[in-house]
Amino acid sequence: MFGKFGKKKSDEITPDNKAKQKNDLFTLLESSPEKDVDSQELPIKDTLKETTKFETVKIDPQTETTSKKDIAKSTESKSTTSPKSGKKYEIPESSIRGDKSQLLLLEIEKLPDKTIKPVVDFNENCLFYPILSKIGQSPDDILFLDELANEGTLKKSVFEKLIICPLHPDAFSSSVRLYCPKCNSLNVDKLNLYEHKRCGYITESTEYDFSDPKNSTCPSCKKKIEDFRKEIRIPAMWHQCVDCNEKFDNAIVKLYCRQHEHDFDTNSGQFITTYSYRLKDYDVPITSDDDKMHQDLEKLLNEFNFTVDFKALVKGKSGNSHKIPIFAKNKANGDAIAIFIMRKEDKVSQADINSILVPVLDVGAKSVLLLSTSPIEDEVKPMAKQYGIDIISDPDLSRIIHYVDEFVSDDYSRNGEK
Repeated sequence: MFGKFGKKKSDEITPDNKAKQKNDLFTLLESSPEKDVDSQELPIKDTLKETTKFETVKIDPQTETTSKKDIAKSTESKSTTSPKSGKKYEIPESSIRGDKSQLLLLEIEKLPDKTIKPVVDFNENCLFYPILSKIGQSPDDILFLDELANEGTLKKSVFEKLIICPLHPDAFSSSVRLYCPKCNSLNVDKLNLYEHKRCGYITESTEYDFSDPKNSTCPSCKKKIEDFRKEIRIPAMWHQCVDCNEKFDNAIVKLYCRQHEHDFDTNSGQFITTYSYRLKDYDVPITSDDDKMHQDLEKLLNEFNFTVDFKALVKGKSGNSHKIPIFAKNKANGDAIAIFIMRKEDKVSQADINSILVPVLDVGAKSVLLLSTSPIEDEVKPMAKQYGIDIISDPDLSRIIHYVDEFVSDDYSRNGEK
């Protein structure tokens, strides 16, 4: 750590122990063992390259890294019972050690749209998120997801509103029923009035249904219907009761509680709101102070033979691209430094580290810096150390630049001095 905490050589992470700490988490991001994944040809330490392959390194059992044999055992399924629904689920025990929220972020990163979506079991009348079972969490533990959303790690959005029976709110399954207003029969059909625009021919759907692919020729002008939407107009729609032959514009609409087999009025229905949870993209607004810091950082890193890109889109080992606020690459040996900037009124928290954790692990830069003018919560320090993130915290921007200078000069020479 730097800034008000001071730089401690004893706290630095060596290439060996950084590789051991990251090995299991990187395994989650690997998508294809036979595919060379390009992270813009980022060179990393040799030991890290060896341990981020698909084989887990076998080491002494007293260490924290899991061997292949241990992983095989830990992937065996175990049974758990949901505290809410009482339903039993088979949950594979995770072979990855670490905080479950961080493991979940890595699992979300694998999803095409980086969004967790709910699944509704209408038979069991429960709502669940299957991805939670991958990290050993109950799949209907919505509180776990809400906590991540409240702390700002995930973005919570309305996914769907289910209308349910007011008498049986625990029954999720309901359907729409149409009744004849004259005889109250359920045997109601929908009628359309069709018009062939070209010749003006008009008919009811019961006489000649233009929407049926078999009826591709107008019975009046004998012309072939090439495009239903463009050539056929629907000037009117209504309903007809098959039992009493009554035609009417408005059918009586009721909802049907499928589990308890009774109707209920649409106005009396209640709603259950389901939510999706999306992985937030790391992004910060650029201020005039940031512009000044960007200029100073670019000038400084150029002196150490680095090229600097701002808001760079960097492809990671998973094949996904990540937005890195400042991405510097050494011209001589290809070493990469990823720099994140956080400006907050309150302290930098574990949620802030979670927000950059996926790009940090996936991109695999040799060094990662988190620069902040805000204080740092105590629990953030060991967590950042675990993932090889060096934090520079100081309210004075000029001192931040000074600490970055010290950090970079430890490993690189300025203008060929060393």
